[in-house]
Amino acid sequence: MADLNLMDRLKRIEQLEHELIRKGAGIVGAGADLSHADFFIFGALRRTLAQARGFRDLIDARDFPCAAAILRLQLDTAMRVNALSIVDDVDATCKAVLDGEQFNRLKDRDGNKLSDAHIRKKLGETHPWISSVYERTSDFVHLSCKHFEVSIARTDDETRMAYFQISSHDPHRSEETYFEAVDTFFEATKLAGMLLLAFWMARHQRDAVMVSMPTDGA
Repeated sequence: MADLNLMDRLKRIEQLEHELIRKGAGIVGAGADLSHADFFIFGALRRTLAQARGFRDLIDARDFPCAAAILRLQLDTAMRVNALSIVDDVDATCKAVLDGEQFNRLKDRDGNKLSDAHIRKKLGETHPWISSVYERTSDFVHLSCKHFEVSIARTDDETRMAYFQISSHDPHRSEETYFEAVDTFFEATKLAGMLLLAFWMARHQRDAVMVSMPTDGA
């Protein structure tokens, strides 16, 4: 990873998108018996892919605040797909969502509402890094100090002056500034993809062995 530049890292995400499409199509082919849960997963997969492409475009355009917000949304997709594993009736839950019911008003098998805090906690039990990334990127969804910080172009310690850039583009930064966000987005997309494919595999190919998503996007 250390030898990858920003373009290489974005390419990994693009390759992961292609892998999700290929594997998803291989699991749910023509003639499959689809349920409300399948339609929910189709929507989640579409969202995952759209957000991946949008994230790449935003990083390429040097629009970090919007890219960080999309990272938060990618985590949201993973959290909601994972929440299907803790409800009593998956199809009934998905039907309710497709009929317009708010996700956070539904309940898991223990009677807990599927609030963002609860489903984040459940996913964090197996993927502890989720909570800290979720909290940091949530600051970009709401107007916060993060928007102030990323608008600073440079500072001068001697004069104690800060210079701000009024622009839709980030102030000039080195490529390395974006590495952590891009690598984290790759992991979030891989996680969402694994949950999506595992769900479909369990419903449509019960006897098949689930193949994990590659770590290099190949």
